[in-house]
Amino acid sequence: MRQINSNPTLLNKFIILNSASLKGFSQVILVDNAFSGFLILMGITLHSPFLGLMAFLSSIIGTLTAQYCGGDHSLIRAGIYSFNSVLSGMAAVLFLTGGNRWLIALIAAAIAALSMAILTKWIAKWGIPILTVPFVFITWIGLLVTYRTDVLHMDPGFVISSPARWNLQTEGTPTLLVGLIKGIGEVFIIDSLLTGSLILVGLFLAGWRFGVYAIIGTFVSWLAAYFMGVDAQSLNLGLYNYNAVLTIIAVSLVFDNKPEKTPLTGIVAATLTVPITAGLEFLLDPLGLPALTFPFILCTWLFIAARKLFPKI
Repeated sequence: MRQINSNPTLLNKFIILNSASLKGFSQVILVDNAFSGFLILMGITLHSPFLGLMAFLSSIIGTLTAQYCGGDHSLIRAGIYSFNSVLSGMAAVLFLTGGNRWLIALIAAAIAALSMAILTKWIAKWGIPILTVPFVFITWIGLLVTYRTDVLHMDPGFVISSPARWNLQTEGTPTLLVGLIKGIGEVFIIDSLLTGSLILVGLFLAGWRFGVYAIIGTFVSWLAAYFMGVDAQSLNLGLYNYNAVLTIIAVSLVFDNKPEKTPLTGIVAATLTVPITAGLEFLLDPLGLPALTFPFILCTWLFIAARKLFPKI
């Protein structure tokens, strides 16, 4: 007679599932730390309980999808397959309207995990990190579909680059501290000082360099955007900072193999995200699409490639 799994085994599976799902949150900011992920989840939940619930369910769906599809076991436990699911699910909840957006969010989360599993086996073997590519393209496609269907409806008040909001407000006074903290929160598409603060605490928890580099990245990008003459609303929302936060961490910490890590190259990369974000927003405006984390992807790939081509520099 076949033995039924004992309670410890089921409990162990439950703990592993939750740990991997929480790490899905921390992996968005390139950190492998379940407690950092828990702080981020708390920040999202305090901002919006429904959004927090959907974000956590999206991470669980991403983890289970990766397991079902035979993803690498160590990568599943590290939350690598679920961080794009977190962002894709949150984007569906935030960018869309209607009572069925929760279902769309979970479907998007599953597709993101499946895409990550495929791309990891196809592209990662060449040494190219996938980053948030699945999240960006799934969200873009989903938003474009809203223009051609009656099932999905975009929330025009949330997507900054919607054609209905081409002319942003230029009034207001840029506030450095607000822009810095909200810039970190915007990594998760959230306009909240509390969420941004908890994410920053989560970064410091993972290692002091993560927290310090995040502050440096958001600071230099805010200054670059300010001197470029970006409107006060975008500065205070941190819309030109969140890509810089991810980029400086990726370039100076995660994908830097030097024993002595310095933020210099990351500062250059983080600053570069500002004009790239501005250019992409201009290109994507006619389509009504936000830049999302595509500037982060482009800058990180650029500097990783440059290191391989010019190792001495």
